[in-house]
Amino acid sequence: MDDVIRITPTEKEDIDYLLKMWTNPEIMDYWFSEPYMNKDKFNDSFEARQKDDSVRQFIAYAEDKLIGYTNLHLINLRHRTAVLAIMLDPDNQGNGHAQKVVHKIVDYGFYQLNLNKITLDVVDYNKKAVHIYEKVGFKVEGRKEQQYFIKGHYHTSLSMGLLRDNYESGLD
Repeated sequence: MDDVIRITPTEKEDIDYLLKMWTNPEIMDYWFSEPYMNKDKFNDSFEARQKDDSVRQFIAYAEDKLIGYTNLHLINLRHRTAVLAIMLDPDNQGNGHAQKVVHKIVDYGFYQLNLNKITLDVVDYNKKAVHIYEKVGFKVEGRKEQQYFIKGHYHTSLSMGLLRDNYESGLD
């Protein structure tokens, strides 16, 4: 049976779950961030994001189980653009949830916020993520050579984008 995937806005009750992911080096390497965050600093950052109109944050669930986090940030309502980010906790990777979560956040961006384009950056060696984004309809729009320092080496990132018209034409 396929798990029902849903996303709900983040709440204060989610902070411990989110902090656990934000301090996991394996997750944060893909977010191009240092896995250093104490609870006070995280609380401040969380509160700032909650008040920021250019950010929409969500917790992802499979049935009733927490599986990860996703957001749209740098939302620009004039240009109708935003940047997508997603993190699934390691116990919930590799089972098809990521693609469904990406669809949910893209649907939100296009059909709730009336966006025209959603973009993202992904490190080129993260082939699974690139494949998922391509299955949703994202296309590589550019490369940023040696953009991110991960595990002692510089890595290239891929800039990917998805236009609403292209997404809608790819839907069943």
